[in-house]
Amino acid sequence: MRVFISVVCLVFCLGSITRAANSIVTGDSTTGAARKDAEGGKSGEEFVVGMSPFLDKTAKDPVYQGLVRLIVEGLPLGAKLEVYDAYNLKSITRLSIPNANVFNSPKTRANQFAGPIGEIKAFLANEHAKPSGPKPGFEGAIRLPQFCNFLSQERTAREESAKLPLLLIGSPLYQDSQEPAFSMVDGYFPSDGHLRVSREESVFGFNSGDASAQRLLVYWVYFGDPWLSDLHREKVSRFWSLYIEGRGGQMGSFSPDLATAMRAFGSEAPGTPAAANGWVVDPLQKTPEMVRATRNVQLVDWLTGDVVPETRPPSRFVGPLKIGVRWKDNIDLDLYATPRPDAETLFFEHPRSPEGYYFKDHRSSPGREYEYIEFESPVDVREVKSFVNFYAGSCPDGPRGEVRIEFLNRIYSGNFAIASPEGNQGRSGRSQAAFWTEIPIQEILRINERLSQRAGGSN
Repeated sequence: MRVFISVVCLVFCLGSITRAANSIVTGDSTTGAARKDAEGGKSGEEFVVGMSPFLDKTAKDPVYQGLVRLIVEGLPLGAKLEVYDAYNLKSITRLSIPNANVFNSPKTRANQFAGPIGEIKAFLANEHAKPSGPKPGFEGAIRLPQFCNFLSQERTAREESAKLPLLLIGSPLYQDSQEPAFSMVDGYFPSDGHLRVSREESVFGFNSGDASAQRLLVYWVYFGDPWLSDLHREKVSRFWSLYIEGRGGQMGSFSPDLATAMRAFGSEAPGTPAAANGWVVDPLQKTPEMVRATRNVQLVDWLTGDVVPETRPPSRFVGPLKIGVRWKDNIDLDLYATPRPDAETLFFEHPRSPEGYYFKDHRSSPGREYEYIEFESPVDVREVKSFVNFYAGSCPDGPRGEVRIEFLNRIYSGNFAIASPEGNQGRSGRSQAAFWTEIPIQEILRINERLSQRAGGSN
């Protein structure tokens, strides 16, 4: 891995820093340090940086240069800076800038803080081993909920009006090998129900005192395009804004622009409240669940539209498949599906697999919506198995509902029925057969007709 720019090179080769030093002395600089000094900056003011150990190589140099500039010219006199690994919750380095005029000089700061700068450089230069988990990647991963808790334990509660500036450098998509069910990759985001429960129920939950422990003013910078869609980006941005405000803080900025985030962080720009974007916690979302924003989540006519079902059998048997169910009674039914005998079964407790994903566990009638499973990787519809379980509730005549299947851009419709009048909490086995029904996928798709046509053509 190539060596990062040295401190000496940064100070003496980047003319902008030297010019900044001169302007600081004359009071003409627009850097955070000069503004703070002109306003009578507070001695001992704290700043915190939390960054991912799994940043892409292309991001490491800009991050290193940005942090060095922050140290040598961006922070006010008397400031304290702490830099952490925001995934493993470990300190990288810390420093305090003396409240003395000589430290208006970037050159003086570069010499004085060569040690902490070297520790930042070593952290970024190291190739940190990524966790293993059901989903590969972890590019830029940080664990914000755990990091917030960690910061609360590291310091005492702040004054009512004071907020701790926190610069986050890493992916906004939560991913943790120990908590795979809460991953935001592949288009997932948390429902507002997570904001209503305790930490014991959700990694995004709150415990008593969280809102008063550390009021964070968060400036979040990420790299690349981690989003499945624009809707995914909006949903994740909204959730993190509400989450941070739930802890008594506020989102200062949220963007892929490192320079903008650094400037906002150094000057403690106040940001925009979530409510200004129309983001408030939905009182109807009480269940903590992970919801998926697909690329075409706004165009789900295959599920909710009043379409005329296809009557012709498909022209081939292999391709992506969506299968959804809905029902009218106020009961809890669950959809299960597996693409082939040796594959993983998708259902509410196992919402992701190499072939696809399970979307939203409805615990009562979904109305016009559907509880559905999508196999994004091509599957052979002759091998796919799908079942509906009567999980909870009471229905004297047994549950009935509608099935819709999308295959090869055609919509097929069918029905299902379960014999039992009561749910069985998902238990399986021969004695539980009355609580389950298999969806006749091949019958709904008219696969037998297609096979008969093929057989007739070969005679």
